[in-house]
Amino acid sequence: MSDSQVPDPPIPASGGRKKQATRARIVECAVPLFSESGYDKITMESIAKAAGTSRANVYLHFKSKAEIVAAMLELLSPEVIESYRALDALDVDDIAGLRRWVEKSSQLWRDRRRQLETLEHALAVEPIVTDRWYQTLSEATDAMTRYLDRFPEGPQRHGARLSAITMMLGFERTLFFVLVRSAPEDFDEVIDALTAQWHAVITGAATPSALLTGQHAAN
Repeated sequence: MSDSQVPDPPIPASGGRKKQATRARIVECAVPLFSESGYDKITMESIAKAAGTSRANVYLHFKSKAEIVAAMLELLSPEVIESYRALDALDVDDIAGLRRWVEKSSQLWRDRRRQLETLEHALAVEPIVTDRWYQTLSEATDAMTRYLDRFPEGPQRHGARLSAITMMLGFERTLFFVLVRSAPEDFDEVIDALTAQWHAVITGAATPSALLTGQHAAN
């Protein structure tokens, strides 16, 4: 082998681990800043200071605050997707089990309050964050294979998929207002309402095709 064919030496594994550790520390330090002071008020300089590094080093890993939040979502996404996979595994007639799932899912908002509050702030102003969160919900819907397989491929399955995604969007907004913004509603009653809404979705009663079928039957 000639000198020109000698491959570059591999990057030491320790270097990759150090880079990942630095990224994780930046994200970990940024989240409470966003939560406490507001997404718009925090600068890359303040994030660098909190992370104990330079602004140049922060920019080496992230081009913007939005990319930091998107990285946070990448860490959060597997937990969200697994939660909806657990929903999909439930018997549709197990109302008590469904209610327990709703309660457990609400615990995610309690445990990850700062991250999810940051998400809500960034969703209003950052397209990259909106795209990443919608991707997470889309992947979560695709993970609900038992639910989707009950509908024929084509318009019915597409409608069922949209029903699940729109319910997810409403679900997270409800939990945001109740658990993060302390909306003046009885929490048990909110859980009951969300359980009923999810039951309508997973049984197929809330799909566009079900609505059209009901209209035709009424006529």
